[in-house]
Amino acid sequence: MVIYKKIYCVFFILSLSFHSFAAEQLNALTEYLPPLNFEKNGKVTGFSTELLDLIALDAKVTLKKEMLPWPRAYSRAQKESNTLIYSIARTPERESQFQWLGPISSRRIMLYKLATRKDILIKNLDDARAYRIGVVREAESTRNLIRLGFDKLDLATDDENNMRKFKHGRFDLLLALNWSAAFNAEKLGLKDEIVPAQLVTEQTNYWFGISLQTDPALVLKMNQALHKIRKDGRLEKLKQKYISDFQK
Repeated sequence: MVIYKKIYCVFFILSLSFHSFAAEQLNALTEYLPPLNFEKNGKVTGFSTELLDLIALDAKVTLKKEMLPWPRAYSRAQKESNTLIYSIARTPERESQFQWLGPISSRRIMLYKLATRKDILIKNLDDARAYRIGVVREAESTRNLIRLGFDKLDLATDDENNMRKFKHGRFDLLLALNWSAAFNAEKLGLKDEIVPAQLVTEQTNYWFGISLQTDPALVLKMNQALHKIRKDGRLEKLKQKYISDFQK
């Protein structure tokens, strides 16, 4: 009987250890949104990704990263345990849908036009209603325009695809983050060919969103790790590497 009790105790301890180990793993889902999140040589990288790696290292968390279209990533992050999505705008609509880790970076939304489109004259956001606007499907910036009653929207799967369509004249105005627009324009040879037309959203922030099914203690531990990274200067160093030029 004593032997059976000892064996039971061993299996109980092992099961607790396994549960603890499993809870320390996260599926990290992201979209193509450079310079925050993108793939290089088959590896997911970028500002937010490197920051997440630092957080995971300090918090002793294992990550499994996947790059997906935003609608798929968003859907999975709401349904699956131990799942994180980034980079995501924290809005009143989403507040109760996730646990939050951050903030991690600034977010400023602009409308852009091609420099050759002298016919497009915009003095305020309402003036943009007359034009067809290229947007990313399910992005918060897109949802915002829809809430404001904009209906002439051309949907793309990600920001680079949206920029390519813009280059080929598929729509009149491009909706994008200021630094993401600069990154993609340079990549596609449009650096001097796009110009800001109208500010849509004043500067806010991006966050990591963690599924509600994830242990809150893990979220707390990761927030503590982020606080340490911010305090010791590693966050600022990462900003200088990736996004300082796009925040001017």
